[in-house]
Amino acid sequence: MPVAPLCVILGGLLLLWPAALNGYPIVFSDTGGLLSMGHVPEIGWDKPWVYGPFLRLTDLGLTLWLAILAQALIVSHMLWLLQKATIGGAPWRHLALCAVLAAGTAAPWFASLLMPDIFAPVTVLSLFLLGFAPRPALSRAAFIWLLALAAFAIASHLAHLIVACGCLTVILLLRWRRLPLAAAPLALALAWLMLTNLIGNGAIGVSPYGSIFALARLQADGPAARYLHDVCPAAGYRLCAWADQLPEDSDKFLWDPDGPVWAHEYGPTLLVGEAKTIVAAALRAYPWLAAKAALRNAWAQAQLAAVGDTLIPDYLDTTVLPRLQRFFPPAEAARFTASLQAKGALPAAAAPFLWPQPALLAAGLLGTLAAVPLGWLRRRPAISALALTVLVGLAANAFATGALSHPHDRYEARLAWLLLLPPWLIFARPPAAAPALDTRVKGPTSSP
Repeated sequence: MPVAPLCVILGGLLLLWPAALNGYPIVFSDTGGLLSMGHVPEIGWDKPWVYGPFLRLTDLGLTLWLAILAQALIVSHMLWLLQKATIGGAPWRHLALCAVLAAGTAAPWFASLLMPDIFAPVTVLSLFLLGFAPRPALSRAAFIWLLALAAFAIASHLAHLIVACGCLTVILLLRWRRLPLAAAPLALALAWLMLTNLIGNGAIGVSPYGSIFALARLQADGPAARYLHDVCPAAGYRLCAWADQLPEDSDKFLWDPDGPVWAHEYGPTLLVGEAKTIVAAALRAYPWLAAKAALRNAWAQAQLAAVGDTLIPDYLDTTVLPRLQRFFPPAEAARFTASLQAKGALPAAAAPFLWPQPALLAAGLLGTLAAVPLGWLRRRPAISALALTVLVGLAANAFATGALSHPHDRYEARLAWLLLLPPWLIFARPPAAAPALDTRVKGPTSSP
């Protein structure tokens, strides 16, 4: 086997050790619904029809081990292409990087998790390569692969749309000639989301039910609660009956079976039209309150970067296990029930391996900030661009998940490990055969 594919495979296997520790791929309560979206198939109301089909294509109806193997290989390949495009490919360096990430960051925990979270960093890396990788370093086939992968990664989670916009802003500022190429995946992702929502939900839109999530956030932050207090009961909204008992926690608002979304048989379908009206009216009535809350939540999210609630077994017996029993051979459900996570033992087993992460992230943040000027000083502008792309991607992710959803540990942790990449590249010594990087990051003479 050629050296490059072998290194990618070995690097991917290094990133799967948390699944080996657990005895099974790590799952989340949402994993069950995603499995149904791929295996039934069905187009849900709250998630794009993207990651579910990915699971179906990769698990082959046999085992979810194949799905996380595919995820880990994708991440390993992205790291290989990143190093090849910036400092030159070197097998030992690739394996060393994968080993460092596996030992001290959240990267392996998300590669081992059956959720679209791992495609948030893939979004950042693929767009960076489309925007800044020199043509000689990557083949035409590699660029085509990056286009397809970036489109899939962006579409796999609605928050990735905002992350992608942040990354494209960096490309616009530093390498504007590459913007059409780098923006193509975002256009493809938007087209796919609108098409699948038209087919599955009868509405053309990126997120036909997104107003319900916005309403939950505005209710928790205060603007929607104040607006309803001002206009109810005269406004005649269905939610006026809940005005004095609406949950202050956005997650309870969205998912409590006795809450305003699910207390009637039609679920979000009945609420979505009213939610759009209330959200628009609340933003007009209390714009500064909404803006301050959004910034506060985004800042809170930016400070959360732990593996978090991905390790616990909450609700897995009702959300994931029935799907495993339905869609897979009997041995698959048996493997899941024998895992540490299903027994509630995974957090304790993981704890000894998680303690280095905060220190490494702090060092990575300092190194990434330093890589911005050092990249240009050392005539490695692509690494400076990578550092800026990572920082902007993290900020965009914090806003998308904190301000528009709800701050959770895992939301920022899935991306934060990217902070180790710019310092790794800036201080690594390129081999003699490293590609000649295009130092003309910006300007009319830059190659496209």
